[in-house]
Amino acid sequence: MNLNLWREGWGQVSLCSIHAVDATKRDLTPPPSIVYNSPLNFYSRDRVSMSIRLCSVVLFGVLFSRIALAAGSMTMPVAFSDVEALPAAAAAAEYRYGAAPSQFARLWLPGVSAEPGNGSPVIVLIHGGCWLQRYDLVHVSSLAAALAARGFAVWVPEYRRVGEDGGGWPGTADDVYAAIMSLQVVPGLDLQQVLLAGHSAGGQLALWAASQAPAFASHNIIVQGVVGLAAITDLEAYARGSNSCEKVTPQFMGGTPEQVPEHYATASPAELGLQLPTILVHGSADPLVSPAQAHALVGAEVINIEGAGHFDLIHPHIAAFQVLVAALNRLLEPAP
Repeated sequence: MNLNLWREGWGQVSLCSIHAVDATKRDLTPPPSIVYNSPLNFYSRDRVSMSIRLCSVVLFGVLFSRIALAAGSMTMPVAFSDVEALPAAAAAAEYRYGAAPSQFARLWLPGVSAEPGNGSPVIVLIHGGCWLQRYDLVHVSSLAAALAARGFAVWVPEYRRVGEDGGGWPGTADDVYAAIMSLQVVPGLDLQQVLLAGHSAGGQLALWAASQAPAFASHNIIVQGVVGLAAITDLEAYARGSNSCEKVTPQFMGGTPEQVPEHYATASPAELGLQLPTILVHGSADPLVSPAQAHALVGAEVINIEGAGHFDLIHPHIAAFQVLVAALNRLLEPAP
């Protein structure tokens, strides 16, 4: 395994209290009189001042990479069907943050308790799937369970996608924003230690959400950093591609870069720039998101995993999982 290091106005949200649905489901849907403002409506306003801690860490050495390889039990690259076939522990709870069918999130917790309360650091894990409705959060449930077993509370939002009402830009981003804001009404989580992570199209959404960190901080949700797994960072370049996922980009964005340049300017991480300590993990054998995408975000730390494909990065029995866990833990380390 080859690990390479490269240096290259938000509005206020109002949320109601939790309403019990059953033993494991809660409703975070605001009543009709309570409306949150999309952060996109405030994008041009002066940003809230926030002290950003820059990451100053040394990348994994050869010894760690060998240990990580030994930990994997499958050969890279794996297929999406391998990920779909994984068993996963059920989520501890499900919460609704809106009225649409896809406006909910599931929570995995460390240990056996089905109730929050241990103050665990939180990972907001945003699934990919080319922003398409047919790919939902189920395929990252095994990864969520594996991360919970490592001591994290894992918050996995579902969101409206291309093919359903409100899906696409900016509705999809509005959902991610609302789902993260909803953390403030979930008891027992350590919201001073929140990390964002996303795979593929979910990586684009996680990196976009990082640009909203000041708004989250104003509600005492402190995002410490973000990890992109095969993340799409340059939407304009991606929209010009020809593979099956690249072709979806104009549908998601509401047009081509020439037709709606303002959408790309507010959605593309490469345009938004680095907002938080950021680690991008990419496989050298990824056919869906070119490794070049990892180098489009100036200032991010890039970890290249030789021989890994697109789906190895969300398979908990592959060496890449050890890289993910180590990256998350490093982002939580106190500043030197």
